[in-house]
Amino acid sequence: MPHKIGSRVVPPLHRPWDPDDSPDFHAARLLLLIHLCGQQPGSYIAGRTKFAKLDFFLRYPGFLERAHAAMPQVVPLGDAFLAQDSTEVEAPMVRYRYGPWDHRYRQFLAFLVSRELVTVTTSHKPERIKLKAAGRKAAERLARTPQFQPLVRRCEAMQGNLASMTGTQLKDLIYELFPDEVGNAPFRQEIQP
Repeated sequence: MPHKIGSRVVPPLHRPWDPDDSPDFHAARLLLLIHLCGQQPGSYIAGRTKFAKLDFFLRYPGFLERAHAAMPQVVPLGDAFLAQDSTEVEAPMVRYRYGPWDHRYRQFLAFLVSRELVTVTTSHKPERIKLKAAGRKAAERLARTPQFQPLVRRCEAMQGNLASMTGTQLKDLIYELFPDEVGNAPFRQEIQP
């Protein structure tokens, strides 16, 4: 049974750890995404739509596999990638106005900005989510960590194809390839692999 510490409800101690409850886990994933899939110079992603759609493919390896299979100009994913459980989703997203979304993006970005790992530049249209020097160093360390290799492989699978698309192109691709799971799903419904 959950109990309270101050105003915060804490799950029972016997409940297994859920990475979706950890801001650190989300921060690590997003640092890797910006570092490995961002545009140069300076590793940045232009726009929250693109940011969210690339994060969707990072979170849902089964959808990433299906997108690769549907894009004939893309090199097929290797057997090591395909051996993963493509139905495993550590942090689900919901269907929102322009496709997959996580309502906690503001929280995640504030977490990264407050630790001086990223900047969110609104002087550009669309805005840019860019790594600072400390964020780049942290992402480089994470990319060498064995526990994050599945995320690194997914980011690498998006380089040169999905990562080079605009946010609108990614949204359109997601709606085209996944009409039942995303495009026709009711708003705020959790996306199932």
